[in-house]
Amino acid sequence: MARITRKGLSWPAVLAAVLFAGCGTAGGDRAGGAPAPEPRVLTLANTFFDAGELAGFIQEVDRLSDGTLRIEAQDGWRDGEATAEQQLIADVSAGAADLGAAPSRAWDAAGVRSVRALHAPLLIDSYALQQRVVEGPLIADMLEGLGSLGLVGLGVLPGPMRKPLGVTRPLAKPSDYKGLAVGIQRSGVADATFRALGARPVPFPSAGPITSFGAVEQQLRSIEGNRYADTAKYLTANVNLWPRPVILFANQAAFDPLSKAQQDILRRAVTAAAPAQTATHRLDDLESAGNLCRAGEQFVTSGPQDMAALRRAVAPVYDELRRDSGTRAMIAGIEALREPADAGQDQLTCATAPTTVTRQSPLEGVWRVTTTARDHGPGQPDAGPGNYGRWIYVFDRGHFALTLENELACGWSYGTYEVTGNRVALTFRDGGGHTPDKAYSKPGEYFVFEWSLYQDTLTLKPVKGEISPENFRIKPWRRTATTPSRDALSARCPPPAGALPE
Repeated sequence: MARITRKGLSWPAVLAAVLFAGCGTAGGDRAGGAPAPEPRVLTLANTFFDAGELAGFIQEVDRLSDGTLRIEAQDGWRDGEATAEQQLIADVSAGAADLGAAPSRAWDAAGVRSVRALHAPLLIDSYALQQRVVEGPLIADMLEGLGSLGLVGLGVLPGPMRKPLGVTRPLAKPSDYKGLAVGIQRSGVADATFRALGARPVPFPSAGPITSFGAVEQQLRSIEGNRYADTAKYLTANVNLWPRPVILFANQAAFDPLSKAQQDILRRAVTAAAPAQTATHRLDDLESAGNLCRAGEQFVTSGPQDMAALRRAVAPVYDELRRDSGTRAMIAGIEALREPADAGQDQLTCATAPTTVTRQSPLEGVWRVTTTARDHGPGQPDAGPGNYGRWIYVFDRGHFALTLENELACGWSYGTYEVTGNRVALTFRDGGGHTPDKAYSKPGEYFVFEWSLYQDTLTLKPVKGEISPENFRIKPWRRTATTPSRDALSARCPPPAGALPE
């Protein structure tokens, strides 16, 4: 029912993909009535749940090739394995897929040391700097190192910033890390960084549980989507440890038979997709930060002295990285791209006022609507089974609860709402049930709609500058009772006791 899934596709990513798709040349028969040739299909192995971060690249390949080259994403590669990213690299090298996508952190364990500067600690600490790096000449030299594995580097997509998330205590200065078991996705640089801070790094699978750790390093979207804030309450909001850029690459044997034009298209598609990807990560961070703040996450700040101490503490990591002449040159090249305006661009704050509970409103009662995947259109984010079906909404004195059922899913959500003029704002407190796409509402999600009511038919519209998911507004709701009743909700997957006032 929520827009966020485990490593799911965010609204900004989908919008970017739609914009890319709209730029292509129409398909169909060629001049003279000759049918268009069958497209060349290349498989793309990736560890993402639904390849959302790769949508722009995939759309750009289709656009630039006029549909003659198509990418078929194979998502969730080796899902659940702590070494999934490293195994994916080995699998593509062995020819199990034509193309692969793996974060830069995964490559040192595969024997490729040329990309380590991309995730050196506290080096690329803003989206603006990361964008200049992935667009610049340093990348071509970094990717040459993939040749030793029989792979061809195509380019680098910018990734989300990874932040410290404290489970047992806040993390502002080096001493806060001492003695903690810190959950990481497997990375030699991350391992060395946390050891330099006095912690014990422990690799764990993407989206795996974090209850055994004292801290983890994660991006905001994963913290929210994986419900890590239920366990870890201290987010160091102004510290970007490193980004998680994604390297796109090809199996040499699959790449060589492509025409020179097709090879060039694959490389150009990465570059063309990068700016929208940066914008997507920025918007994702802002949205997730707001949701986490409303859900009660504590935002921790490292002051200037704390930041200086952190940089001093990780100096041994740089001593090791700079022993390699190539990495030393890459670090210097990245430092040269830094600009004064980068500082503070990606600041996140938690200053959201509590939602005011409305005691009565014109929305009181029970509402129903039935939607289908076809209502959303193919490939849209709300077309999954966790976002369509038989909806029942109950609005009761500033509180709401809803259930959703179809043949594949049954879910619930609840929270508070506020009506101000012709706008209604929903703040979610929790969501659950069982949906194959993991589309559960998350604590702190905040949606705003414009509403109009005519003869017990409620129409919702999007609000510019606010998050107004399509699955809530794609069809009008029909009021079936003016008296709120918990009994109206699904008996198959009801929300927990206390979702609505007694």
